[in-house]
Amino acid sequence: MKNIIVLLTILLTTLQSFAQREEFVWDTITFEESYEYLEIDTSVQNIWQVGEPNKNFFDSAFSPTKVIVTDTQNFYPINSNSYFDLKIGEFNYNYYSHFDIFIEIKHKFDTDTLKDGGFITVSYDEGQTWTNIINDTSDFFIITPNNDGYESGMNLYTENDTLFNGEFGFSGHSDEWVTTWFTWHELFVRNRLGFDGDTMIIRFNFISDSIETNREGWMIDNIKLYSVELEGGVDDIKPLEFKISPNHMNETAVIELSDYSEIELSIMDIQGRIVSQNKYTSNQPIIINRDKLNSGIYFVKIRTDKNLVGIRKLIVE
Repeated sequence: MKNIIVLLTILLTTLQSFAQREEFVWDTITFEESYEYLEIDTSVQNIWQVGEPNKNFFDSAFSPTKVIVTDTQNFYPINSNSYFDLKIGEFNYNYYSHFDIFIEIKHKFDTDTLKDGGFITVSYDEGQTWTNIINDTSDFFIITPNNDGYESGMNLYTENDTLFNGEFGFSGHSDEWVTTWFTWHELFVRNRLGFDGDTMIIRFNFISDSIETNREGWMIDNIKLYSVELEGGVDDIKPLEFKISPNHMNETAVIELSDYSEIELSIMDIQGRIVSQNKYTSNQPIIINRDKLNSGIYFVKIRTDKNLVGIRKLIVE
C-alpha cells in the first residue's frame, strides 16, 4: 500500500510569513577530513568514495578539494546498491530534541533518467527499518520535504520521480551544482511522547539497474546540519500535554486541558491541510464536533497564549 506523506508545519506561524530568520549551523561535513558520524557501506557492492573527483562532469568539489561520490574516476556500474550513513543526535546537533532539524546538501547527479539514481532514507531504530524521507509517516515525527516554499524544502525529488525499484529519488542530469534542503519539525513533541531512541540515521542510497549507461552517478559535498530560529524564537516553544476523549470519535470528542486562558485549536488531515481552526477561552468547553470530517486519521494541534504547543492523533470512525 502506498505510504502517505505527512505534511504538518507546526511552527509559531507559517514560516513564510517571517521576514527575518537566524541560522544556527551545528555541523558541516566538507569531506576534507574524516567525519566520526559518517559511515560508508562496507559491502563488496559499495561504490561510494571520498576524494577528489576526476571525471568529465564531476570535475571538482563544491569547496576544495574532496567530496563523497559514486567513484572518483569511473562510471557507476550496473546492478549497484550502495549507501553511506549520517548519524544525527546531541553529539553533532546541539539541542537535537528542541530545534527543528534542517539538512542541506550541495550535489550533482548524472544517471539514467527515472531508472538509476539516488534517494534518502531515515531510520529511528538504529538501522532496523528504513523509510524514504518523503514517505515518513512516523507519528508525531513530521517531515515536510515538498518543493512548496521555505517551510518545506527545496529541490528535493517528489513522488513523480520514481526509480526502477519503485523508490522516489534523484535521477537524470543536474546540469550544475544543486542546493537541496529538507526539514523535520517539532522534535520536542516526538520526544515527549516517548519516541524510542535519541539518534536518527540518514542514509544516502544509490542504485542502478542491469543496463549500462556510462553515466557518472551522484556526487555530494558540504552536508550542513542547521536550525532556523524565527522571530519570537522557536526554542521558546514548550510541549503541551492534553487528552482527547474518546480518541476514536464517532460524533464528538472532548479535549481535556487544564490551566489555559486562550488557545488556538487546529485540525489537520494526514496531508497537512487544515480542515478546521477555532479559538477558545478558559470559560469555554473544548469540544470537537464531527461536522464535515470524513472517516480517517487527523491531527489535533493546540497552541496556547503561553507559547505551549501539543499535537495528538484523532481517529474519526
